[in-house]
Amino acid sequence: MVSSTMKRFSHNHKYVSADTRDAYVLILPLLVLLSVFIIVPVLSNFYYAFTEWKGFGKPVWVGLKNFRKIIHDEIFWYSLKNILILVLYIPISAFITVLLAAILRDGLKGWSVFRSIIYLPNILGYVILGVLLNIFFRDYGVLNNILRSAGLDMLTVRWISSTKTVIHTVGSMFVVWSRLGFGCIYFLAAMSGISPVLYDAARIDGAGWWRSFFSVTVPGVVFGIQFWVVLSFIEVFARMFGFLYAFTGGGPGFSSYTMEFGIYIYGFRYSNMGYASAWAVILFFFCSLIAVAQIYLVRKGSNVS
Repeated sequence: MVSSTMKRFSHNHKYVSADTRDAYVLILPLLVLLSVFIIVPVLSNFYYAFTEWKGFGKPVWVGLKNFRKIIHDEIFWYSLKNILILVLYIPISAFITVLLAAILRDGLKGWSVFRSIIYLPNILGYVILGVLLNIFFRDYGVLNNILRSAGLDMLTVRWISSTKTVIHTVGSMFVVWSRLGFGCIYFLAAMSGISPVLYDAARIDGAGWWRSFFSVTVPGVVFGIQFWVVLSFIEVFARMFGFLYAFTGGGPGFSSYTMEFGIYIYGFRYSNMGYASAWAVILFFFCSLIAVAQIYLVRKGSNVS
C-alpha cells in the first residue's frame, strides 16, 4: 500500500513539474519583453539621473548635481504648480461624470447623438484631439469667431495664448471633457450594481432626485469614484504629453508645462538626458505613490465587500 501511494505521488509530482515548466515557458516571452522595455530602462534611468549625458557617448558621474539643479529650476516649479492646478480639476471631473451617468441611467432623449459627442475624444486620441482643440480655441479660432459673429465680443477669451487662462483651458478639456465618455460608461456599469429597492425606499421616504443621487447613487459607486480619482491622477501626472504638445506646445512660456513636458524639452530638445532622467526619477516617485494609493483602495474595497 505504501509503495502504491509513493508511486501515485511520484506520478502526480511529475505532472505538476511538467505543468510548472510549461507555465514558465509560456510567460518567458512576456518576462523578456518586460525586462527589455520596462525594468532595464527604469534602472538605467536611475543611473543616468546621477550623470551628465547627452544621449550618446560615455555618461559622466556627477552625483546629486542634477537634483540640486532641479531645486533651483524655475521650469520645474512651474510644471509642478501646473500639475497641482490640473489636480484640482479631478474632483470636478468626478462629480460631472457621475452626475451625467446618473442622468443617463434615468433615460435622456436624444441620447444616441449625445453619446457620440461625449465619446468622440476617446475615438480620436489625444494628439488629434489636441490639434483640433488648438484650432477651436485660438484667438481667431472657431469659438471666438462664433462669439464675434453673434455680437458677443465681450465674451471672447485668449483661451490658450494667455498665461492666466491656458492651464485652466487644459484642465477643462483634458481632465474633464476628454474623459467624459469613458467615465460615463464606467459609472453606468458601476450603477448597475445598485439595487432598485434602494431607490424605491428613497422615493417612499419622500426623497427627490437630488436627494436620491447623494444618498443612494454616490454611496453606491463610492469605490468606483475612488478608483476613478486615482486613474485621473495617473493621467495628469504621466499620460498627457501628447495632448499638451499638440494643444499648447507647453506655452505660452512655461504656463502649460508639466513634468512630462519638461522631461521631453531637456532630454530631446536640449540633449541633456542626464538632467531629464533626474526629472523622470522624481516623476517615477510621484507615480509610485499614486500606485500605492490605488492598491490600498482596491484592498480596502475588497475587504468591505
